[in-house]
Amino acid sequence: MKKLIFNSMAICIVVLFSCSRSGKKGTVLAKSETKLSIVNEDLSEKIKSPKSLQDLYEKNKVSVFLIYTSDGEKYHQGSGFFVSEGGVCVSNYHVFAGTLKGQEIIKTLDGEEYKISEVISSSKELDYIIFKIENDINQKFRFLPISNVLPNIGDNVFAIGNPKGLESTLSTGIVSSLRDENTLIQTTAEITNGSSGGPLFNMKGEVIGITSSGMGEANLNFAINILAINLNL
Repeated sequence: MKKLIFNSMAICIVVLFSCSRSGKKGTVLAKSETKLSIVNEDLSEKIKSPKSLQDLYEKNKVSVFLIYTSDGEKYHQGSGFFVSEGGVCVSNYHVFAGTLKGQEIIKTLDGEEYKISEVISSSKELDYIIFKIENDINQKFRFLPISNVLPNIGDNVFAIGNPKGLESTLSTGIVSSLRDENTLIQTTAEITNGSSGGPLFNMKGEVIGITSSGMGEANLNFAINILAINLNL
């Protein structure tokens, strides 16, 4: 009888011990799975897939506009873009050179038209102009982010402009070279008549340059490095 009781106690101890270990393993595994899940969530937040070119184009095209200027006899056309929600804009100096003050028309993608209220800064040498348009004090414009990093040769880039009045035209390419002590960006992204003054972007959707000129037959296109001008925004 005593032997039977001892064996029963031994069985109970073994069973209790086994259950206890199994419970601990289950708890540790559950904690490990929870930690792994948290790590995966953290990584998914940090490692986000880059936006597609189409996404970047759709987001940024509304910040690029047409510019019509006149010399009193005929109209000329160029491009420009917003760099602040209050209506501060950037374009090429040569888009306005030789034209009559007050004859310019800024036409946004939604069909609205504006006049220039103030020229903030300009340079014929660097071929840029910064100006503000007349607008309601409460009116906000979608503006483009500006890169603070010099692009690398070989980087993929894209431009949005209005060649020959064809609004929101997308062109793509790479940075071919940096010229004139990095004040000029040479690119294979095509820049034709009417696109002058538009933005050249990196693949983060940040402006790296102001498109200025192009020689399509030689695939030579140039943009003013945005870091070469003082935006003071």
